[in-house]
Amino acid sequence: MRLATLGFASAALLAVFLPLFAETPSSSRIERRLKKALEDGQQSAGSGLAADLDAALRPGSTLAAIRKAITFDACRSDIYFLASDELEGRDTGSVGHRKAAQWAADRFAEAGLKAVGDDETYFQAWKWGKKPTLNVVAYIEGKTDELVVVGAHLDHVGKGPAGGMSARIPHPLAGSDETYNGADDNASGSTTVVEMACALAKLQAKPQRGILFILFSGEEKGLFGSAYYAAHPIFPLKKTIAMLNYDMVGRNADHECDVLGQDGSPELGDAVRRVNASFGMNLHMPPKSPGIYAQSDQWSFQPKGVPSIFFTSGMHTEYHTALDSADLINVGKLEEVAELGAALALEVANLENRPSWHKIDLGPRLGVGVGPISAKKRKELGVGEDEGAVILTQVTPDFPAARAGLLAGDVIVAIDGKKIPAEGSDEAFREMIYDSEKQVFTVIRGGKRIKVTVDYAAPKKDPKPPKKK
Repeated sequence: MRLATLGFASAALLAVFLPLFAETPSSSRIERRLKKALEDGQQSAGSGLAADLDAALRPGSTLAAIRKAITFDACRSDIYFLASDELEGRDTGSVGHRKAAQWAADRFAEAGLKAVGDDETYFQAWKWGKKPTLNVVAYIEGKTDELVVVGAHLDHVGKGPAGGMSARIPHPLAGSDETYNGADDNASGSTTVVEMACALAKLQAKPQRGILFILFSGEEKGLFGSAYYAAHPIFPLKKTIAMLNYDMVGRNADHECDVLGQDGSPELGDAVRRVNASFGMNLHMPPKSPGIYAQSDQWSFQPKGVPSIFFTSGMHTEYHTALDSADLINVGKLEEVAELGAALALEVANLENRPSWHKIDLGPRLGVGVGPISAKKRKELGVGEDEGAVILTQVTPDFPAARAGLLAGDVIVAIDGKKIPAEGSDEAFREMIYDSEKQVFTVIRGGKRIKVTVDYAAPKKDPKPPKKK
């Protein structure tokens, strides 16, 4: 997950405070690793039992096939390779990243996925500045020309001293280690996507829609790899019905994960819940996506009209430090997320109807608070039965609404001549304000209907200089 969005001040604070909550110098890393080895052994045994039980209870079922194909040992092998010193932190354009990309391409080829990249390879080449780099792409064909994109970023922040523009955070317990292996960020998501792809490739039945798997480069630099794909898609974005992204999914509490983006597509949220009924994971699905939603590759798709869901298990004290290592990964959790993800990709690919898309608002645009109005108030103001309306409960200074002259207490009934729908007025209003950069609001104020023009791009007014005495 990219650090750039946090800003330099926030990054500096992370560098200071994250170590305070980390493992103390006196704690034994050997003891921790022995305990982890024991846990891994227990999870591996449990994984095999779960797969056997599924096969017995649901012989021939798709879920049983997925659980049989995605194993604890395979996930563990993947994560330890991708987060190894050999790959030197997988920095964009580096030899280590290229090795990781070739490994993924080899896995896709062995599983029989279709090569749809440049010259029928598994690579989509692009440049970050002058450095050549690539996205890794593989495809499972569907019955139609529509598709689902499943993605994760393969790159991390490389090797070298911390600080500056490197996005590498120093840690007092890292000693002289300058290799930032990025086990959770994002060898975990890459492992998930590779295992999903290889498992689904083994299924006999062709999905209704195709499934395109992408391991992006350049995410840590600013989502550049996914932005390149969105600008140069292998398949048209208008044919892409959904994007499922996995970034940092291997840490924190067992059986838990955050799933963000359902406010951009309720149908995708419903699909996640249906699939999870067979897994019982504790999924945190907030009704409104927080700002972190813009910090990973789904953000290159969602604003372009592609419904997008983001899986992440959240932040931790080793984030972007040299201590984000494979021995801290909860491999059993990784296996569980991969199994759920494979079942979800198939569920979405086989949906009868395309999921809807709604723009996700991650911050104030107009600078107002809105609320519904009562039936009594509607009657007093003469709001028709076929009209929706919202009341401005708050107008923040120096935002477009205030600069245009909108006031708290104003009732909005239309934007650019389009009535606000009578049902779901609040949500419809929040979407309508993104339709253009200059809009005319129909406002009821003082019992009269007036027009107020809002220019979102208008600069803030400079404060007037104080009058001379």
